[in-house]
Amino acid sequence: MDYVAYITSAAWRNNPARLRELAAANFACRLCPSAAATGARIEVHHRTYERLGDEIDGDLVALCSECHLGVTSMLRARRYATTAIPEATDTWIQLAKPLFD
Repeated sequence: MDYVAYITSAAWRNNPARLRELAAANFACRLCPSAAATGARIEVHHRTYERLGDEIDGDLVALCSECHLGVTSMLRARRYATTAIPEATDTWIQLAKPLFD
């Protein structure tokens, strides 16, 4: 399933698990005191993509846009920290662009 197409679709906006999570969180961030009633943008974060398009309760968590960005950044950093750095071979060096002109 194409993630961007799904997240921008009516299927995501009307997803029962998404709507239940927002209601259970009282339309507020689960990590900080921000709430939709105070003007904060509340988003729903995927804790797992295992059932993308068919999410169940527990797959999603309501977060304000700032906390969502922080959580996503932390998870990306964690993922990249465990990614192996490619070996610098002669071919790789020849194909790489210089950092400065």
